[in-house]
Amino acid sequence: MKHKKGFTLIETIIYIALLGVIMSGALITSYQLIESSSSAETKTTIQGEINFVLRKIDWALTGLQTITTPVAGYSDTLAVTKYDGTNIAIRLASGKIEISESGVGGTYLPLTTDNVTVGILQFLYIPPSSAGPAGITASTTINGFVASTTKYLRK
Repeated sequence: MKHKKGFTLIETIIYIALLGVIMSGALITSYQLIESSSSAETKTTIQGEINFVLRKIDWALTGLQTITTPVAGYSDTLAVTKYDGTNIAIRLASGKIEISESGVGGTYLPLTTDNVTVGILQFLYIPPSSAGPAGITASTTINGFVASTTKYLRK
């Protein structure tokens, strides 16, 4: 009897099946890594937009002389005058937060990009009390993430 070298049909089928299982696992793992990377990048973009908007609102509320809007309760527009005479207005328009350094009637520039959608922008006037000065709480929802900041007038 001669010994024949090579693989039998059963061995070949088993090797192909094992290779298929290994390749499937590798593809699934690669897909999950790419998806999680994309998700992390999206969250980073949204967080960057939120931080930028909150810093701009904080800047607008620093050094306030008067608060024009809101004068009571909630408003979707903020209009203030700073001690240097600058009139600042911030509003929500077409899913974007906009700012004007010329006041309510001035030219508005967007604070948010096309990468995000702003659902809510609200300003709450906090009346002065014996415990403290007047202030403003600004809150926004950007792509489902809620953020807020509060600033009080200094006298």
